[in-house]
Amino acid sequence: MSLLYDFDIVERPAEGDVPAQVCARFRDVKTSDALRGASPGIRMMFQDAGFDLDSHVSGIVPDKFPTEDLPDRTRILRTLFDNIKTRGVRGEYCGEFDLRHFLGHIRRAEAVDGLVRIIPVQHPPTPQPDRPKRRTAKGRIGVGLGVAVILFAVLKYFAEAGATP
Repeated sequence: MSLLYDFDIVERPAEGDVPAQVCARFRDVKTSDALRGASPGIRMMFQDAGFDLDSHVSGIVPDKFPTEDLPDRTRILRTLFDNIKTRGVRGEYCGEFDLRHFLGHIRRAEAVDGLVRIIPVQHPPTPQPDRPKRRTAKGRIGVGLGVAVILFAVLKYFAEAGATP
């Protein structure tokens, strides 16, 4: 199964001395895992270009991205392509991350005005099975007497047949 190479432009919050940065983050956790599993050279090309190795669920339709992300997206992708040209990918291990499929996604992705979110499927809550009520003392006494009567009848039948326990 092919990975989903959709990504969004997000702002990475400031940490300590590092100011807030705009970065690209994949929407699918499997794609982020595949990039983390690639060789360090491939990972560094993506990270230096502005990709984050985390993922998030944005709810945006596949192969679409918001128009306001276009300038940052273009800048990050140009930097990535420059990194690939200068460093090269020959001899690098990509693992499950397929660069050809990634480039195919880049060609297919379209900018749209506004956010096109996938409507989440609403599942009705599953009803909890009704637990049987605990038997009362009268019920337990009734079951005990019923078992005693059956046992008495079986013993009487064996006694009449000549067999004794």
